[in-house]
Amino acid sequence: MPIEEILITAERIVRIVVTVLAAYFVALWIATIWWTFRDIRSRTNDILLQIAATLLVTVFSLPGLVIYFILRPPRTLAELYEESLAEEAMLQEIQVHTACPQCKQHAEPDFIFCPWCQTRLKRLCPGCERPLLLRWRNCPYCGQAAVPGAATLPAAEGPAPLGPGANRGGQPLARASTSSRRS
Repeated sequence: MPIEEILITAERIVRIVVTVLAAYFVALWIATIWWTFRDIRSRTNDILLQIAATLLVTVFSLPGLVIYFILRPPRTLAELYEESLAEEAMLQEIQVHTACPQCKQHAEPDFIFCPWCQTRLKRLCPGCERPLLLRWRNCPYCGQAAVPGAATLPAAEGPAPLGPGANRGGQPLARASTSSRRS
């Protein structure tokens, strides 16, 4: 009788192990279906694609999951949104350079005055009459020295000091003007 009891006990243990393994694989199968559904929803708004991906994993289980990994969109909608925000921030940063320093409104590169606050943005070259930035000392188009008036000098700059490197008109000599072209 002990052999029959051992066989009955072994059969019960095998049934328990098979039941636990079956339950584990069913839970794994349901978890992969749920994960696939959530993953595809984070990657696309297309309902048909969401259904197709979920059905692929539902019908083919783990091989279907491998196929889904191969075919799924590479980036999530959140990553795409972050990229678009980064691009928009870069574009705004570029536009900041073409903004009025006083009121921060958009100013075209060829504006002489800000159309909103009337701040002087540039001055005209006395030789070729092209717009020059206020900090430029020579015109980059014709090479003529721009005559800075008191109103056109930025606050950080003052009149050129008279000394060994300046002529009688207060303008720096050629050596000093080459250093100003670098800045």
